[in-house]
Order: sequence, then structure tokens, then C-alpha cells
Amino acid sequence: MVQEALSSLRQRISQSTGINTARQEPEDPIRSHDGKPNSHAPPNSRRGIRLNRVLGRIVPIILLVYVANAYDLVVVRHAYRQVYLQQGRLLPLGLWLVPTHALFLWSLRAYLRVFFAHSQTPSRSHTNNQNGVLAWLRSGLGATFADPDPADTTISIASVVQGNDVTVELCSADGQPVRCWRDSCNGRIKTFRMRHCGDCATCRVGFDHHCAWFDNDVTAPSTLRPFISFLLSIPPLYALGFAPLFRPTWRSFCGLAASAASDAHIAEVWWGRWYSWVGGPVLRWIVALSLASRRRREQTPDAVRASVVIALGAVFVLIASALAASSLGSLRRGLLTVDVERAKAYARLQRQMQKLDAIREEKDALQKGLDSLGPTQHFRISWMDPDTGEARTEVVALSIDDGLLSHASTAANLRAFLMPSRSTSRPGWDLSEPAIRSLLTKATIPVHT
Repeated sequence: MVQEALSSLRQRISQSTGINTARQEPEDPIRSHDGKPNSHAPPNSRRGIRLNRVLGRIVPIILLVYVANAYDLVVVRHAYRQVYLQQGRLLPLGLWLVPTHALFLWSLRAYLRVFFAHSQTPSRSHTNNQNGVLAWLRSGLGATFADPDPADTTISIASVVQGNDVTVELCSADGQPVRCWRDSCNGRIKTFRMRHCGDCATCRVGFDHHCAWFDNDVTAPSTLRPFISFLLSIPPLYALGFAPLFRPTWRSFCGLAASAASDAHIAEVWWGRWYSWVGGPVLRWIVALSLASRRRREQTPDAVRASVVIALGAVFVLIASALAASSLGSLRRGLLTVDVERAKAYARLQRQMQKLDAIREEKDALQKGLDSLGPTQHFRISWMDPDTGEARTEVVALSIDDGLLSHASTAANLRAFLMPSRSTSRPGWDLSEPAIRSLLTKATIPVHT
């Protein structure tokens, strides 16, 4: 029983952190004992079939099919054929369709900004996709991810300390650069808030999560803003676009439900059969409504289609609203989705460690996973001592509880993620001034008041 728990826990750590906890592997796949990169450690690819990538191929197609059906139902069949051709009402039609299309185009632009987002330098795996129409769409519509390999990895502290003799860089507890050996990163130096996306097989600056809706990464600041914009646009677009169809569709649905419940033939072939409960009450009613729509000759296909499209739209609205609320709730605290998930994984592993009476070798492996998920990060600070004139270096630790990820207020956090300054080009764009002040204070370096 204990060995099964240990095996499950090692697998969970490996999936969360990319660390190989098997006993036969080297102690540290990133550095050897002398602190230098371990050239014998192979990249940890773990590619295989990833569920998120499979969903990323399917969900955008589902969204495209749904949007095409909804547009045909609302604009072609209702607005053009019924309102314009049959009733000849042009002015009300324009007052409704113009703002609807404006909101639709704004939402579409936000979606394409994330869907076609691309790296500044295409990887080998995308070389064949960078030609022709796709390359034009990516460059014209997609956002550009921040460069994961900047020439300068220091964090800008000009607003806190005068002069260029003080540098701050992300590092490990022993002062060595933090590197990524997963997939094809091959020891890439990681900067602050850079995380590896296992689905895209590369590191991203400001990584939030890989979203199956777009089959792409959501990162701050590159694609986080259009991602939030798209989510927030779905509820008003749904309400405005389907507004003229809600009442007639509801009346049609109520009539269809009454017919399904009272029809003797449906009761004989469906309601009274045991197999009608196999799919549960929801599927039971869906089949009954389908049978009723076939028996009601006066029931038009558009009415049934409208009920399905509006119901699916309501599901999309609920999902988008939940995602928007969750994302904004995290951002207001200065956290990205990956930060929230890592904190959950860290707390879960802590609870498992407390319950598990493991041997020392196993506990060391689990502790290594906990350290990689911990809320504390280390920074190497180098400066010139003004009294002695000697160069000094110190490794300083800062945790989330000490303000590592927060910009001090809700407004400042939202502004940093959703409205970043265009003049900020360095990888430490989101290390807040209060965090920098805390780091320099711990290193006993005087800062501006």
C-alpha cells in the first residue's frame, strides 16, 4: 500500500514539475555536483499523446461550426429572410445588427490574436507552417510571444536604484542560473516568471496556461489581454445576438416539451421503456423532444435548430464567465493560472508528505519536488560596495507571502497584466517595484525613498 502511494506521488511530481524521480537517474538533471550544466542529462521530452493538444485540435473546430450555425440562424434566416424580406423592417434591423456585428468583430479579433500568436523566432517544428497564407495570418493577426532567450537576463531596477552597478537575476538557491532541460530547451536560462509549456514544447515568458479553446499559450502580456477580452465579450454578444429569438424559441420549446410529455405514441415507444433511463434524465428528455419534433408536422426545423444553438450558447457563456472570473480573481492578487495550480500542487504534496512514512531516499525525492513547487524564488544580486569598492554578490530569497508576485494593489496588478507599459522590454517586466525594494533591502543596498 505504501509503495503504491509512493509510486502515485512520484508520478504526480513528475507531471507537475518535469523532474524525474526514478532512482536510477542522476541526482540533478540540471547541474552536476560542481555546479556546471550536466551534459549527460538528456532533455525530458515526455511528449507522447497529450490530452490538451488533442482538445486543441477539436475545440476550435467545434467553435467554428457553432459560430457558422449561429450566424446563419441569426443573420441569414431570421434577420434577412424574416425581418427584411417578409416584414420589410430595415431601420430596427440596422439598429440591432450594427452593434451586434461590431461586438462580434471585436470578439473575433481578440480570438485570432491568441489563436495565431507566434514566437519571434519560429522553432523547427513550425518551419513548414510559416509559409504562404498561414504566415501572413500569423504576422498580421496574431500576437508575438516575448523572446525566451533575451541577450540580457537582468531585471531592470532603474526606478529603485540609480546607476548601473546593481544587477538582479533569477537564480537557484546556490546562485546558479535556473535552466530548463525539457523537450528541446537544452539548458535554456529561465528568467522571472518563465515557465515551460509541455504542449508547445518550449518555455514562455509570463506563461499563464495552454488553452484548448485557442490551441495556443496564454501568456502575459502577449496574449493574456485578448484572452480576457474574448471571454468578457461572449456574454454580451450572446445576449445581443440572440435577443430577438429568445421569446419565440422559448414558446416553441415549451410547446414541444408539452407534446413530448403528453403524446401517447412517445409514451409507448420511449417513456415506458427501461432503456430510456440508460443515458440519465437529460438524455431521456433530449430523445423525447427529438421524437416530438418529428411527430409535430407544424414544428419547423429552424425552431428546433434555434433551441439547440441557444442552449449550446448558454453553455459557452457559463464556461467563459467562469474562466473570466477565475482569471481576473487570480490577476487581482498578482497571480497567473500556473501560479495558482503550482500552489495547489505544493499544498497537495505537503499533505501527502505528512501522511506518508517513507524511507529517507523516497523523502528526498519528494522533497525535491516540493522545493521546485515552493512559493520562494532566489535572485542573485551583484553590486559594487561604495565603501570598499569591491564587487559583491549575494543570493536573496523572496516568497509569494513577501510580495514576490504582487504589485501591491488590485488596480496595479490588473494594470501590470492587462495594460503593460510599451517601454518595458526586459524579461523582468512583471517583477514589481515593491518586490525589487524588498530584495535590495534584504541585500542591504540603499534604495530611493
